[in-house]
Amino acid sequence: MVSRALNRERAANRISDIFNPYYSSAPFFWLVAASATPNAATFLLNAVILTAFFSVLPLWDIMRRIRRGLVRDAHINSREDRLKPFLFSLACAVAGLVALYVAGAPDEVLAVAWTVVALGATITVVTTVWKISLHAAGITSIAAMLYFIFGVAAAPVALLVPVVGWARLALRKHTPSQLAAGILVALVITAGVFSLFGLI
Repeated sequence: MVSRALNRERAANRISDIFNPYYSSAPFFWLVAASATPNAATFLLNAVILTAFFSVLPLWDIMRRIRRGLVRDAHINSREDRLKPFLFSLACAVAGLVALYVAGAPDEVLAVAWTVVALGATITVVTTVWKISLHAAGITSIAAMLYFIFGVAAAPVALLVPVVGWARLALRKHTPSQLAAGILVALVITAGVFSLFGLI
């Protein structure tokens, strides 16, 4: 029983680490940039902007806070510790969105950026009073965006949503309602943004 519990916790921790939104978003950004841009130079520019402003800089800020003892780990499990890193991430996302407009990014890339900004703003506001699941929102949004961009071929990615949800529940980092809220908010915002861009 003890061994089974340890294996379960180890698996849940591994899943949580892999699908931390700041990690899992990076390859997703490169995939979208590659599919939406017509040439290598434009692809690299869009991919670098997305990765730098939406993934690398927020991670750098979190790691800086870990080194200073301000947060315990990259997941920032304490709701009270999340607000400042989330605000920094949101500021980076807004700056990245502006950079993408200046670079003349295509609609698919802009839709992704707007989705991240809108979702980040919503989660930041909710976090001031309640610990909504960033993991659930992140993987749900990625799965939805992949579906809207690539169609049915990307549908199996949605199977990752319950996997990530299980991991967060197994580690007791979130309640079912916090996970459900993250999923619902991500679906509504992603569908709304992509509808505004005429991509669904």
